[in-house]
Amino acid sequence: MDGAAVVGRGIFGRSSTEWRHTIFGINPKWTLARVICWWIFCSVVFQHCVLPVKIVGSSMAPTYSNGSLNIINRLCYQTGRPNRGDVIALHSEGEVLLKRIIAMPGESVSIHYGIIYVNDRPVADDFSHRRVPWEVQKTQLRQNEYFVIGDNRETSVFGAVDRSQIIGKTLF
Repeated sequence: MDGAAVVGRGIFGRSSTEWRHTIFGINPKWTLARVICWWIFCSVVFQHCVLPVKIVGSSMAPTYSNGSLNIINRLCYQTGRPNRGDVIALHSEGEVLLKRIIAMPGESVSIHYGIIYVNDRPVADDFSHRRVPWEVQKTQLRQNEYFVIGDNRETSVFGAVDRSQIIGKTLF
């Protein structure tokens, strides 16, 4: 050992100083500042801009499958309004639901023999492969109401929702 000092190595061949530099960087204060900035950024983005949701159930099949992840844009309706055909997230009885808008405020909606009618005209239903198995008498939507339904017409919940219940629009 020629009089040279032997430096201790950890279990994975690194000294404690090397591990500290690997985990915290050369300047731990800057690393902590970056972590705090990222935490604040992510908190703001996920509280006010986007909302990740996991699809549970088949009410939006075949468009969205059970277990898939989706992102809701919470800012899209801040300046604009929801449109017919938009897939939206909404609050309903303590849950977040994904549904498609099929009728706008002030319109009338009815369902007869599995066909959805808006203002007494059948809706071109490009999003579903099945008909609605229920009958719904003609309903007039109020100024802030939208009529929503899931793409899986056999198992979906549907009805009028108030604009205040709408969280945002799906991104994909």
